[in-house]
Amino acid sequence: MKKEEELFPPHIETYQKLGEYVYVSDLHQGTERTENIRLATFLAEKTKEKVFLLPIIQPLEKNAELRKEYLPNGVKKDKNPDYYFRGRFVDGKNMTNIKFTDNEKKLKAKIQGRLKEAFKQADDAYVEIPLFIDRNLIYSSVNGQLKSSKQEHVVYVKYGIELFIIKKPDK
Repeated sequence: MKKEEELFPPHIETYQKLGEYVYVSDLHQGTERTENIRLATFLAEKTKEKVFLLPIIQPLEKNAELRKEYLPNGVKKDKNPDYYFRGRFVDGKNMTNIKFTDNEKKLKAKIQGRLKEAFKQADDAYVEIPLFIDRNLIYSSVNGQLKSSKQEHVVYVKYGIELFIIKKPDK
């Protein structure tokens, strides 16, 4: 279990509090900000736990030196995870633009592809999946990706008004 101070990112005093559980860094800017806040709010309301939207500081920008000061220890080099939740880095992926006409095989590949992308950025993944995708397909896709991974990951799935939390199945 992480120590209490490790559950908060550095410079928490610079974060704006939105609602009861969502905290947004002033350095969390860009095109995904509104979407990330929406997803963070959903996750926070469902779990009743704090969700931090981390600074987005590109490693090659002129302010790259701020990464060491404003990002928590453990952020992967050259990566910008969206959230810090339960003391772990989480990358969010919205999949609501998936086509209804895709077959099961394509849908499974798309879900697993998005999870792979998220795991390159962060410890865990948070995906929003449209309601037309069958729950069994979601579970099979996520579990397949988790089983094939060498690391322990958690996947948070926003599915309409439901939140699924899926961990690597025990062997």
